[in-house]
Amino acid sequence: MMEINKVSTIKLPILDGIEVKSATFIDKKFPFHFHQCWSMVFIEYGSENIAFNNSEFLVSKNALQLIPPYSIHKNWSNTNSAWTYKALYISDDVIKSVSKKINTDYSHLASFPYFLSYCSSDFEINEASVFKVLENLFLDTLNDVKQSYFQKNADEPFDDILNYLSLNYNQSITLETLQKKFKVNKFKLQKSFKKSIGLTPLEYLTTIRIENSKKFFYTDVPLVEIALESGFYDQSHFTHSFKKYVGVTPGDYKKNSKILQDL
Repeated sequence: MMEINKVSTIKLPILDGIEVKSATFIDKKFPFHFHQCWSMVFIEYGSENIAFNNSEFLVSKNALQLIPPYSIHKNWSNTNSAWTYKALYISDDVIKSVSKKINTDYSHLASFPYFLSYCSSDFEINEASVFKVLENLFLDTLNDVKQSYFQKNADEPFDDILNYLSLNYNQSITLETLQKKFKVNKFKLQKSFKKSIGLTPLEYLTTIRIENSKKFFYTDVPLVEIALESGFYDQSHFTHSFKKYVGVTPGDYKKNSKILQDL
């Protein structure tokens, strides 16, 4: 029987220590969020709904999605239907290597909210396969001129705040903190930030904290310390937020995370 609401992760000794997540969910809805690295998702079974700022669509088995860092999206399963996928978290250096090979500026690739194609067979996780998939995915998208309107909105007016949140995520930060530091009305900030970025300042901060907490799961650091190091005020707050954004508790995630030294 298929086990649902299950996540396991493994770090492989290829592509700068790539992390691979295997997951199965049913009746699961993830809120708007982002990743700090490139995420490549291959749908192995079922289908998922995914939404970005300007589009929403359904992807099914054998769909291959690539989502650049900080591209805000949400995804959810269909009612009473299992949804199984593998996600690869890929470093900037790997993408930059591919962009150089295809003679395309990295920043141009990063400006797209997503890339999407379908594979005719199962996706093999090895260096040659990943590089070839990335190359084909980029070239197919860049050759499709209709993709131009998919590019992300610029968020320059909020760059200082985004940088502050990214650098100080493990500190106590509230709307009042941002109001005082950036000399802006907190209510106007909340509204304009949400409209431009797609998340409120505190939702953005929570996502940053969740992303940074994951680096501790391959260590012996206790969960309560992971919570505090990541900026959560206690383990209960951490557990609630982590399960909302990741789909399982930090304990389950840590239990099913391992590093593979040799292939």
